[in-house]
Amino acid sequence: MPRFYFHLRTENSFLWDEEGIDLPDPLTAQGAADRTAAELRGGLLYQVHDGSCWTVAVTDEGGAIIHMVAL
Repeated sequence: MPRFYFHLRTENSFLWDEEGIDLPDPLTAQGAADRTAAELRGGLLYQVHDGSCWTVAVTDEGGAIIHMVAL
């Protein structure tokens, strides 16, 4: 199964997902990113009040961005 990485990005920083997760295909990875973004919007990010704009960037094993979703 291919491995996908879910990185978090703000205007000033980039948090690399160094482990990744094995998923069947890019469409499944996109769905996982969208669900994770929805969960973060409803929880942890409301505790962060620094005005940052967060984005989840999904990359494949080669580092190509296959999906991005704003939080």
